[in-house]
Amino acid sequence: MRDREELVRRWQAGWSVSRGWTTVEDDNDGILTVRAGEENRAMEYVVLDADDKPERVERAAELAKAAGSGRGAGWVTLATDDREARIEQLEDLGLEVQRDQDWLMTIQLSEQPALKLNERYALHSELESDLIITRATLHGGVVSSGRMAVVGEDAVADRIETDPAHRRRGLGSAVMASLVETAAAQGAKRGILIASIDGLRLYRSLGWKVVADIVIARS
Repeated sequence: MRDREELVRRWQAGWSVSRGWTTVEDDNDGILTVRAGEENRAMEYVVLDADDKPERVERAAELAKAAGSGRGAGWVTLATDDREARIEQLEDLGLEVQRDQDWLMTIQLSEQPALKLNERYALHSELESDLIITRATLHGGVVSSGRMAVVGEDAVADRIETDPAHRRRGLGSAVMASLVETAAAQGAKRGILIASIDGLRLYRSLGWKVVADIVIARS
């Protein structure tokens, strides 16, 4: 459980770098507070070890509800081995749970295969401080993209997207391969991400392993 708690902490650090959220507070009681400052996501409360310490979920829910009255002002994110129990708990606490399932995944970067892009497309990667941004283009238009934040030896993937008209052509795999190659060159060794149902098959095909279910709720 301790290893997973640390993995969630490290995922949050990279996710915040990817999104440009620079104000993060660790209250040393198992809740990370991220001041996102976005219209629909003002505050994010990341709960560590939610299964063994459900009182942390209760506290995070209260913080989310107190964050403001605007739509989506306060959010709670947690990793769990008992998704239904955490959903029931959050709903009982008055939060709206996202029903789309997500998973926490990880890999040793050296285990992800190198892949080539279809010659019809071009691939471009840029390194902006600790953030890698990769885009696949066709005739100059972006058809697939992704980003990866490097924090120490961790590489956190985020916003891996492919235009629906260009899916099933290996673009997502090629973007991930480019991101991982660039991250490894920056000294990263472990990859971490949260996968949606749409991304789960892609990441599994590349060797990523599921660590836990992710439950997300908002006030």
